[in-house]
Amino acid sequence: MSDDKTSYHGNPNLKNIGHEHSFTKEQLQEYLRCKKDPIYFIENYCYIVTLDRGLQLFKLYECQKIKVDIILNNRKVILMEGRQQGKTVTASACILHYTIFNADKTVAIMGNKTASAREVLARYQTMYENLPIWMQQGVKTWNKGDIELENNCRIFTAATTTSGIRGKSVNWLYIDEAAIIPNNVADQFFASVYPTISAGETTKILLTSTPLGYNHFWKFWNESEKGSNGFINHFIPYTEIPGRDEKWAEEQLKLLGELKFNQEVLCAFLGSSNTLINSRTIATLSSKEPIFYNEDGLSIYENPEEKHYYCIVVDTARGIGSDYSACVVIDITNMPYKIVTTYRNNKIAPLLYPEVIAKLGREYNNAYVLCENNDIGGQVIEILHEEIEYENLFSTVTEKARQFVSPGFGRSSRLGVNTSKQVKRQGCFNFKSLMEERKLLCFDAEIIHEISTFIERGQTYQADEGYHDDLVMCLVLFGWLSTMPFFKDLVNVNTRDQLYNKQMQSISQNLTPFIMHKATDEPKGEVIGGDYWITSEWQDTLRENDFKY
Repeated sequence: MSDDKTSYHGNPNLKNIGHEHSFTKEQLQEYLRCKKDPIYFIENYCYIVTLDRGLQLFKLYECQKIKVDIILNNRKVILMEGRQQGKTVTASACILHYTIFNADKTVAIMGNKTASAREVLARYQTMYENLPIWMQQGVKTWNKGDIELENNCRIFTAATTTSGIRGKSVNWLYIDEAAIIPNNVADQFFASVYPTISAGETTKILLTSTPLGYNHFWKFWNESEKGSNGFINHFIPYTEIPGRDEKWAEEQLKLLGELKFNQEVLCAFLGSSNTLINSRTIATLSSKEPIFYNEDGLSIYENPEEKHYYCIVVDTARGIGSDYSACVVIDITNMPYKIVTTYRNNKIAPLLYPEVIAKLGREYNNAYVLCENNDIGGQVIEILHEEIEYENLFSTVTEKARQFVSPGFGRSSRLGVNTSKQVKRQGCFNFKSLMEERKLLCFDAEIIHEISTFIERGQTYQADEGYHDDLVMCLVLFGWLSTMPFFKDLVNVNTRDQLYNKQMQSISQNLTPFIMHKATDEPKGEVIGGDYWITSEWQDTLRENDFKY
């Protein structure tokens, strides 16, 4: 029978507050050794439940010993490893050591759902209950979501929302499976919570996950590799886990399929399949921190420069919390073009959005603005033109069912562009060329994420299920704009010629001459030096017809 004075609520495995006992010489030596040596503590006193052998001591692999050392001896750590490699249980053991041998510490365990965070705490509780009583701290509170110890250490769980740890002083923030958190939730959470915790001199942050696309976890990992965010990164390949050899990998490949195997075993950052931009190009994209960012969705990467030309491409939503109103500021002075500022907000009303566009336009040397005029976009253009009197707005004319950018004269001229099938098809094709030929430079994490989920769906390209493409659609419109004769004259840069000449130079160096057979619709051309040459107009037709909308 348990003694209520020595045990917590009748649980003989938990020490009650106020219970005093004397240490033997051996116990005191063990306590001091465990405090000094976390790996010794874990391997000799921490019990875990395994599928094959039930409750047993946690014997660390060599790679896990390195992981423990990195977690406990660094303030900001990001860990990436595959499924079932012991991320959670190792983090739980580290948190146990931290709260047993320190006083007045608060640890927040967070996951994409509260239930996920509580699973981590459950592992902590199993370890704690199997510690000898003389090594435990007295227990004040013990439930599924909250633990408080006699040394004033506290561990609590919450979902990753802006209110999850608001108003709470946290010494160690642990986010399990960080990549699974939806991007919109992660954006709000890190914007409101992360700055407060990271500002402390001794506060700790631990992110662990298997990768899941080019999202916020990829952004933290990418920046840690460049040394720009203060995080120590550590990757554990499956080959460092005993028993996981090539034979095991082959079995996993058959079981999971290539896509899931690459992501969950090899830990490759992958976007969706069938993306507009090829996966090789996406893999080379790298984000960087903006020089200015605010919670309204404005990210500035470069300030305006004198004598530089800028273009702003605008996409408008209704401001009701679903799709985003988005715009991208692009430096078009020289190739490669550069994305210097982005704006993305799903709450701003269409009546207020023109003020944002006009302010950005004026800041960036009265930038040229191209607005989509579909649906609510027409209202934004009208306010920009009639009320705010912003002058540098692109107009379009329609000739033979095709739209062209015009100087703005004539009865048929209309402000903005209608995103028709033809415009989107041509825009996608040229946006793809600009990105894959490195003629458009992008360092914005949100755009890169959207690119990685902008896929072929039916007879068009759009965001994968559950994702957004508002910023990418701005770039699709820019792709269309960059081929317009008026735009080329404006910036004196012929985008299509530069891309075409580079591609043709590569082809001429790597391929032998070929013979063009006669076709029903034979292009006009001539024989020069034994080779058949076709006109650039026909080449454009071939390229456009080749591109599947």
